[in-house]
Amino acid sequence: MAEIVIIGAGLTGLSAAYNLEANGHLDYEIFEQDSRPGGLLKTESVDNFNFDYTGHLLHISNPKFKIFLDTVLNIEQNTINSKRQSAIFHSNSFALYPFQMNLYGLPTDVIYDCINGFIKRKTNIKNPANFHQWVLKYFGPGLGEHFFFPYNGKLLSYDVKKILPSWTGRFVPQTNLKLMLNGALQKPADQNIGYNNSFYYPKSGGIEFLIKQITSKLNKQIKVNHKAVFVDLKNKTVTFENGHVEKYDKLITTMPLKTLLENTPAFKHLSHRLLCSSVINFNLGFNSPDIGPWHWLYFPENRFPFYRLGFWNNISKSCVKPGHTGIYGETSYLQGTKTQKQIDKLSERSVNESLNFLGLTKNNIVVQKNLRLEHAYVIYDYWREKNLNKILDTLIQSSIYSVGRFGGWNYSSMQEAFLDGQNVAQRILNEIQAPLCNSYLIKNRQNLSFEASNFKSKFF
Repeated sequence: MAEIVIIGAGLTGLSAAYNLEANGHLDYEIFEQDSRPGGLLKTESVDNFNFDYTGHLLHISNPKFKIFLDTVLNIEQNTINSKRQSAIFHSNSFALYPFQMNLYGLPTDVIYDCINGFIKRKTNIKNPANFHQWVLKYFGPGLGEHFFFPYNGKLLSYDVKKILPSWTGRFVPQTNLKLMLNGALQKPADQNIGYNNSFYYPKSGGIEFLIKQITSKLNKQIKVNHKAVFVDLKNKTVTFENGHVEKYDKLITTMPLKTLLENTPAFKHLSHRLLCSSVINFNLGFNSPDIGPWHWLYFPENRFPFYRLGFWNNISKSCVKPGHTGIYGETSYLQGTKTQKQIDKLSERSVNESLNFLGLTKNNIVVQKNLRLEHAYVIYDYWREKNLNKILDTLIQSSIYSVGRFGGWNYSSMQEAFLDGQNVAQRILNEIQAPLCNSYLIKNRQNLSFEASNFKSKFF
């Protein structure tokens, strides 16, 4: 038995372990279902190409995350710091990201729709009931129809009128009329707009280099090939697929909350209510020496099955074979709604359309690696909004802390993943230490009382 058990050795789980050890707490065990740690921060190497599970780039705005990365990664020595080169492909034109302030180069009617719609936007909507209304209030119907509605519909494979806007936060930059006019009349200069305006990425080894650096700093060995399949609330045990049973006092779980509920009888009936999109991540290596300057591109138009393409060779030359280029593509579907045959067909169409866009053929492909993200983007629907915190709070009452992007069932970046792990580690340590402090105070009050009575008997 370990006092603290951690399920999942992705970034959140590793952060929790790292921060427990940093505070001198070694009475824990960490389990990972796959054959190596990392979660979605793994890198697959194929014929001298490195493919991550889509683009995992390090965006840093929190000083704690910066200190952590400096400590485990040595940022200056081991990473590349790049200025974002990103655009939206719309009407056969490239509009720099963010779309809502960079309309230059688009057809006149599109620019008119966006600016006129912004001027006449429905600012009188007090509390937008869904993402669709939220866009109409803050951006107007033009920006909605040309970008926000189709893009987010493709990203989530869900009706944007049934999605809450609570996920937007720092991920959707606001705009104003002056910015829109400037961005429509002249080619935009470099902009420091948005949380992802720059990024760090390892010089070699793909994003998994970060995971390897973290694990090298841990004293505890990660127990891999341990897939949790049953959580016993009463006896406080976790049963794994390989038959191992681990007792815990506190359980940190970063497995998808939906999976946790399925594995916990008292909550199993709720699991189907949590929705998310799954993603086909197709990776292609080309013998073509140049396929453009971009780090990534967005595709809101329905003629493209994918919603984003990223360019490995521009993210890091170490990701591609010398003299070659490579891309990753992302195509979404609602989890559990497609057969394997349908997924294969969608993958094939996505690859073909990406080749058409790039002006390449299958003869240019030297390597292909298709990956799948079963849990990709959480859907912020009404049921989640009403019930998520109740579920998480009820789990905490049973000493289960479900955290991280999928454990907390939210939309977040690697920075938040690290902070979630750090915060849950500190919270549990505070809870463990509080009873000890109370016991110490009670004991010392008794000693003080005894000493006081002795003092009085001796001198008064």
